[in-house]
Amino acid sequence: PRAISGRNPLGGASVVNLSPAVASQNGADPFAAGVLVTKVDAGFAQTIGLQPGDIIREINGQKIASTGELAAAMQAGGHDWSLSIQRGARLITARFRA
Repeated sequence: PRAISGRNPLGGASVVNLSPAVASQNGADPFAAGVLVTKVDAGFAQTIGLQPGDIIREINGQKIASTGELAAAMQAGGHDWSLSIQRGARLITARFRA
């Protein structure tokens, strides 16, 4: 798992690349694309309500398919963030200021 730190909406979250095997181990959609949240510690991620099992699909309009793409999007971000998160069958899009 990759731990996300810093002043961003995912700070305090741990994430892994989503694969069919990882999805089935965590009860997630095996056909979903994105990065799976495995843990949420104290930080912005906890404050905004991110939960283990959430799948990060997009950050600031950029599709996220790997933890490397997520890290690059976190570094490219600023103070305003737009996230698309899949939680079960729901797709949640939200804006944050960090």
